[in-house]
Amino acid sequence: MGVALVLSVLLAVASVLVAAPAVAAPGGTQPRGGDGNQVVITGRVVVASQEKVDNVVILNGDTLINGRVDGSVFALNGDVTVRGFVRHNAIATNGRVVVAGGAHVGGDVTSREHARISPRATVDGDVRSVNRRFALGGLGIAAAVILWFAVVVSTLVFGLLMLVIAPRAADAFADAGRTAIGASIGLGIAAAVGLPIVGLILIASILGLPLGAIVLLTLGFLYMLGYVASAFFLGRLILRPPSNRFLGYLVGWGILSVAGIIPVLNVIVLIAATVYGLGMVVVAMFRARSGPREPAPADTGRTAPSAAG
Repeated sequence: MGVALVLSVLLAVASVLVAAPAVAAPGGTQPRGGDGNQVVITGRVVVASQEKVDNVVILNGDTLINGRVDGSVFALNGDVTVRGFVRHNAIATNGRVVVAGGAHVGGDVTSREHARISPRATVDGDVRSVNRRFALGGLGIAAAVILWFAVVVSTLVFGLLMLVIAPRAADAFADAGRTAIGASIGLGIAAAVGLPIVGLILIASILGLPLGAIVLLTLGFLYMLGYVASAFFLGRLILRPPSNRFLGYLVGWGILSVAGIIPVLNVIVLIAATVYGLGMVVVAMFRARSGPREPAPADTGRTAPSAAG
């Protein structure tokens, strides 16, 4: 049954991408006019009693099915009421599914809130809550461990490559984290939040589509760079220069990797390390553009000797 739910969600995403003519404007309802995928961003979907559609997808709003749906009904945020026929699944990830008397759902009913199924309704599949449907279980725990291990190995390799290819850049990142704490935090938050927004805005425009795609595709690289920069910074706080760079990175990487095992803490550490690391990278870039910083003048306490012989 889990496969059917995954397929339904994938179908919803695919429908949003390929059914552009059927996407309603904010506050609208589904378009009329025969068969097809009915997709609404925000508003309300009503499938009339004599109407037949393939699939119904709504991101924000309620859905009322009085007619026939030959596929699935998916509501991201809203209720789903079925008074007609749904061949496959009825899903409300953040709402309630109601199946009225005489209605028929050929697949599963998945509802965030407790589903209301009339005694005179027919549901061929299972009726479950979203929380239960997405419960990890033993398989999920194994997948989480594999994911953690993959992240640990990837960040190890990425960080070592950074030290081999650009050791002075790594030193600049660590120096920025040590001497510009406020700027690293502020610029890190701005970069972590602003870059995805900029990418989406560019994609929404025709001329900026290629650049927006590049920005979004490079987010993974930038976030990982921020994470490994924080690992190196943390290691350098413990093993200060002239200690070996690689040993310092391994110390910081090991601390962050162990923190990644602890539930809740792992998410906090991941976000904090990535954001602060991005800020360090941005500060180091600004410093590189403005040239090397002037060292503080040394005070010897003695006057310069006279040039007179």
